[in-house]
Amino acid sequence: MKTILTIARKEVLGYFSSPVGYVFAGLMLLVANWLFFQDFFVANQANLAPLWNSLGFLLSLFVPALSMNALSEEKKNGNWEVILSLPVSETQMVLGKFLGLLFCVGVSLLLFLPTVGVVFYLGKPDTGVMAGGALGVLFMAVTYLAIGIFASALSNQAVVGFMVAMIFLLVNSFMGQDSILSRFPPLVSSVIGYLSISWHANRFADGLVQGSDVVFFVSFCAIFLILTVMWLKARNK
Repeated sequence: MKTILTIARKEVLGYFSSPVGYVFAGLMLLVANWLFFQDFFVANQANLAPLWNSLGFLLSLFVPALSMNALSEEKKNGNWEVILSLPVSETQMVLGKFLGLLFCVGVSLLLFLPTVGVVFYLGKPDTGVMAGGALGVLFMAVTYLAIGIFASALSNQAVVGFMVAMIFLLVNSFMGQDSILSRFPPLVSSVIGYLSISWHANRFADGLVQGSDVVFFVSFCAIFLILTVMWLKARNK
């Protein structure tokens, strides 16, 4: 566990010592708030659902950008061989990277607390629905991060990892849109929707916090972390 936390600490320090992390977090904050408040006063409703929807889309861009260097940079700089010579397993490396980047994503999401405060000041939102939406965004970010780390392990080029993760997440997000699901028969539509991360997050935003959705997020995240470890072990043989 100590090794995992050491790797996580290194990721966090790297994030906060680089202007790139601040730029991406600032852009996400700026764009999400702009999209939210441009319709907030027109709708005249204390509803945070539009903010969660905007964050769902922006996270599909922000998280791949944040995680694209997680493993590809180590390989590109030749650090991977040095790491392998140390008493560090692939599992410890992946979990350390994941926890470190998860902390960074969490800090970025905390920047939206003033936005939530403004909504509470101007109106009386449903606290349960608001908490469900926030929880859905958090689960979505965690799952996106696991996918981004897996994509980062596929190539030595960070851009490749970014593109693979972004395209996968955007396609997966579109799979949960009603306009797409309505084109398929009910059985096929239900299967496609269930495989969409955003579809489950939207259920949280509607106040429907169910154990089956939590199991989906945890399972999806675990699968991609395991796939990352398996991929690294296969390449290191």
